[in-house]
Amino acid sequence: MNASPEILVLGAGPNGLTAAAYLARAGGAVTVLERNIETGGGLVTEELAGFRFNYHATYMMLAELMPPYGDLGLAQRGVEFIRPPEQVSFLFEDDAALTLHTDVALSAASVKSLCPADAPRVEALLQDCATMCDAFLIPASYVPPLEPIDQMVALNSAGALGEKMAAMGDITPGEFVAGYDIEDPRVEAALLYLIAMFGLDPDEGGLGFLAPIYLYRLTQAALVRGGSHQLSSVLRRVVEDAGGSVVVDADVRELLWDGARVTGVSLADGTALHADAVLSTLNPAQNFLELGEDLPLDPMIRASASDWEWERTSLFVANLGVVGAAPRYEGYPAEVDRSLNVVMGYETPADVHDHLGEVASGSLTSSAGHGTVCSLHDPLMAPGHVPFGEAHTLRYECLAPYDVDWDSEAEAFASRCIDLWARYAPNLRDANVRASLNWTPADIEAHLPTMRRGSIKHGSYAILQMGYNRPNPECSGYRTPLDGLYLGGASTHPGGMVILGAGYNAARVLAGDLGLDIWWSEPEIVTSARAAGYLGD
Repeated sequence: MNASPEILVLGAGPNGLTAAAYLARAGGAVTVLERNIETGGGLVTEELAGFRFNYHATYMMLAELMPPYGDLGLAQRGVEFIRPPEQVSFLFEDDAALTLHTDVALSAASVKSLCPADAPRVEALLQDCATMCDAFLIPASYVPPLEPIDQMVALNSAGALGEKMAAMGDITPGEFVAGYDIEDPRVEAALLYLIAMFGLDPDEGGLGFLAPIYLYRLTQAALVRGGSHQLSSVLRRVVEDAGGSVVVDADVRELLWDGARVTGVSLADGTALHADAVLSTLNPAQNFLELGEDLPLDPMIRASASDWEWERTSLFVANLGVVGAAPRYEGYPAEVDRSLNVVMGYETPADVHDHLGEVASGSLTSSAGHGTVCSLHDPLMAPGHVPFGEAHTLRYECLAPYDVDWDSEAEAFASRCIDLWARYAPNLRDANVRASLNWTPADIEAHLPTMRRGSIKHGSYAILQMGYNRPNPECSGYRTPLDGLYLGGASTHPGGMVILGAGYNAARVLAGDLGLDIWWSEPEIVTSARAAGYLGD
């Protein structure tokens, strides 16, 4: 093998750029191929009339906790996360509100204003979520997954906390919440919405372990200063500074096979690019049914790709650039005005469940969702010199179905979303709209073909598509049965949501196989989880 093995990375989204950065620094001759004319995948920020809109990924769940943040020196290169103390407010009828803070005690105090009996229960729930995430759930995102039986044995052998976490593999996310005996339906609805806001079904069996991640990290969420694309731009610079190259407008059509191994790719213009390894961040259908159509694959792998379950819900985003004061929620506590997210339209757990069911069936009946004033927390998101008033960038996001004629429905649905927001913040009606842009499930698929049917996580989070089963047992460790072909996208463990885990894990596996310099150390959180026995031997 060459002194500098040639590596092709397919896809310049968060995971592809992350893997490329590690591998280039490890001594690989890395080329990233991106179909679009810009890099970043879901980390899209565009400027319109001076307003910066994050089309897609906005809320960073792990932020500084991601190992690449430190390993790749992202802070020193200008990636800054903004984490408002008031994280998410839920607005109810009769001017009642619940605000969850980064500080659990303050969250409990807000719960107490609604239901004193629920305050200690929610405090215990959030503390338990933090404990489980820090001890196991986050560290497990940055190592290859164990086989399910091995993971259960490890957890059940690691003391009371391990046993508690193992038991969550037998329950639904909703049952995890129900275990804390929340009395007030508004409080329970708020917790269920945090679980469901990015398409996770609270009734999905065997995924109870995901509830603590969403409940903990969506009360610790952050924005990227200057827009989400800043993160991907810096990752690209890391790749290029390490000697790697990024090629855009590169439409990969076929994986090349020499009879023994994958040797590269063919582009739409007929160009053949050869390499010692190909690392794909695409989805299973693209990898095994399209690019790999002629490869000698096990029929079970093709079947799993053909049967891959796309997400039953997607997202709709209405972006507005306005001149006027930020939304003021009259009659509600002042902390609501400062919240990162303000949730509207859910009074009971049934409201959350019903909305999920309606969206999964293709209905646009409800526009319930959450609003963010991005410029309130990051002034760089709106023009700074507007002579006739304040300028703000607004984002309203809600669950939405894919099977809708979005060309004809988007504008009307966006108006309904903003009307709902203005019901709680009446001064929005006085804002002067200077720019607007809607982002529909159809737009998601068109811009990001890996997100088929608007599947923002590259595929449903279901028990047979998580961990060791993502995308299938034969490929769950980032290697495929075909020599030279590796996987590292959101359709592998630990999934999507811009946590960089798949790219990080795939880079370590590929670097080891190619004999490259694994220059980075195991994260302390992983070392601690190993020492506690949560990650097996």
